[in-house]
Amino acid sequence: MNSTDHCAVYARVSSDRQNPLSPADQVRKCREFAESGSLVVLDAHIYMDEGISGVGSDRPAFQRLLNAALSPGRPFDTILVDDTSRLSRNQAEAMTTIEKLTFAGIRVIFISQGIDTRSEQADVQMTVHGLVDSLYVKELAKKTHRGLESCALRGLHTGGRCYGYDTVPVGEGESKRKVINEREAGIVRRIFEMFASGVSLKKIAKVLNAEHVQPPRSKSKIRGTWCPTAIRAMLRRELYKGVDLWNRSKFVKVPGTNKRRSRPRPTSEWKRHLMPELAIVSEELWNGVQTRFRVVGTVNQSTVRKGLFSRALTSPYLFSNLLKCGLCGSNLIIASGGGKKPKYVCSGYLNRGICSNNLYIRQDELEERLLSRLRSELLEPDSINRAIEQFGRQLRSSLVGLSDDITEMRSRKEKLEHEIRNFTSAIAESGHSKYILEEIADREKEISAITDRLLSAAPDSIQTKIEEIAAFVSEGIERLSEAFNENSPLAKQELHSHLSAIRMFPTEDGEGWYYIAEGTWDLLGIDPYAPIYGVPADGRIRMVAGGGFEPPTFGL
Repeated sequence: MNSTDHCAVYARVSSDRQNPLSPADQVRKCREFAESGSLVVLDAHIYMDEGISGVGSDRPAFQRLLNAALSPGRPFDTILVDDTSRLSRNQAEAMTTIEKLTFAGIRVIFISQGIDTRSEQADVQMTVHGLVDSLYVKELAKKTHRGLESCALRGLHTGGRCYGYDTVPVGEGESKRKVINEREAGIVRRIFEMFASGVSLKKIAKVLNAEHVQPPRSKSKIRGTWCPTAIRAMLRRELYKGVDLWNRSKFVKVPGTNKRRSRPRPTSEWKRHLMPELAIVSEELWNGVQTRFRVVGTVNQSTVRKGLFSRALTSPYLFSNLLKCGLCGSNLIIASGGGKKPKYVCSGYLNRGICSNNLYIRQDELEERLLSRLRSELLEPDSINRAIEQFGRQLRSSLVGLSDDITEMRSRKEKLEHEIRNFTSAIAESGHSKYILEEIADREKEISAITDRLLSAAPDSIQTKIEEIAAFVSEGIERLSEAFNENSPLAKQELHSHLSAIRMFPTEDGEGWYYIAEGTWDLLGIDPYAPIYGVPADGRIRMVAGGGFEPPTFGL
C-alpha cells in the first residue's frame, strides 16, 4: 500500500446547528467511504471544528489541516469531506483552498455530492455547489433577523445580556422574557444617582471596585472590574427607563475571518417598544442623567468605526496598546493631552482604581527612549547575521526529509514526459486533435510545477533562498526605520507586527521612581515569510535587557 492510499478527514458544524450530521457522523461517513474505496483514514489526521461558521477560514482545525496538507513531509495525499459546505460557505475561499491543495498534489473528495478534484468536472461542480452554500448563508441571516423581529414585537428576549435583568422561559419553547434582577437593579439605580449628583464616571468605577461590587461579564482579573466606558454605556441605555430599543445595530463579518464587528443601522430602522414593567429608574432620574451628559460633554459622538484597522492602529500615539503595566497587566494610556504634555499612566490605576502603579511618564520622552534603543538593536550587524544563520539552518533541516518526495517527483516527471512523447507521436500519425493538445498542456503544466519544486530543493537554490531572506530582512529594517518617523495606521501596523507587548515596571531607588521596560521584537514580524522562517527563541533580540534602561536616562 503506497502513501496515496492514506487520507485525512475534515468535519465541521456551525453554531446554528443547521447541518443534519454532527462532526462524528461526518467522520463516520468518511470512514465508510474510505473502506469501500480501499483508502485508509489516519486517526491522527481527523480534523473537526465545532460551533464555528464556515464563512471564515480562521478555524483552528481547518488551519491545522491546511498546514499538514501543505507541509513537505505530509503523511496523506487525499482529504475526505462530507460536502462542500463543511469545507467553506464562502465560494471564493473554497475555490482558493481547492486550488492550493490541487497545486500541492492533494486530492479532495466531497462524499455526499460525489465531487472528486481529480475529475475534469470538479471546477464546475464546485462552482454550482459554492453558489448554493453562499446563498444559504444569506437566506439564513434574513430568516434569523425575521425571527428576532417577531420576538421583539411580542416583548420577548432577542439575545444578549443586560446588567440588571435576568431571563425566564416562556411557554414550552425556547422563548424567554426579561425580568428585573433586584440585586443588580439596586446597583443600576445607585450608578444613575451618583452620576446625576455630580460624581464622575472614573470616580464611580473606583468606588464600585473598591467595594468589590460584582461587575457585568466578569472574565478575568482586569476585565472583571468596573470601568468608565461600561458605566457610560449603562447610563445611556433606554431599557432602564422602560423602553426596549431593537435593531439599532447589525454585525458584519470581517472579510476572511469569523470575527464580527458591530455597525449602526439608520435610525429609521430602529424599533422602540414601551415596556414599563422593565423600568429600573424613574423618568425624572433618567432625564437628569442625560442633562448632565449634555452639560459636561461626555457623550461619545463617534459611534462608527470605519475601516479594518484596530483602534490601537488609529490612535495618534505610536505605542498605543503595546505598553502594559508590569504590576497588573493593564494598558498604559494617555492621561492628559491638549495644552498639556501627554503622559502615559496605568489604566488600571487611573480608570478602575485596581492598581497601585500611579507613575506617570511623558509620551514624548518614553517614545524617544524606546525608539533610540530599538534603532541601536535594529542596526546591529551581529543581530541580523545571527538571525539569518538561524534561518539557513532551519531551511536546510526542513529539506533533509525530502529525499523520498524528490524520488517520487522525478519518477512522476519521467512518466509525464513519456506520455507527452506518445501523444506527440499520435498527432504525427493521425493529425491534429484538440483533445490530445489539451492533455499535453495539462501534463506540461504539471511538469512545470514539479520542476519548480525540484529546483527549490537543490543546494544552490537553498543558498538563493537564504540570500532572499537577507534581502527581505534589509527591506524590513528599512520599512521599520521609516515607520519610526511616520504617524499613520500603516506605520503603526508595521511597528506592531515586529514588537511584542512592552511591560513597564515601576521601580524606585535612591534617585526616585522610574520605569524599567522589557519586551522583544521580531525581525520577520507577520510577513508571509514568517510561518516558514520564524525567529526561534534563541534568535530573538531583546529590546531591553534584563536590567532595562539605566535609571539616570529613563527615570522621571
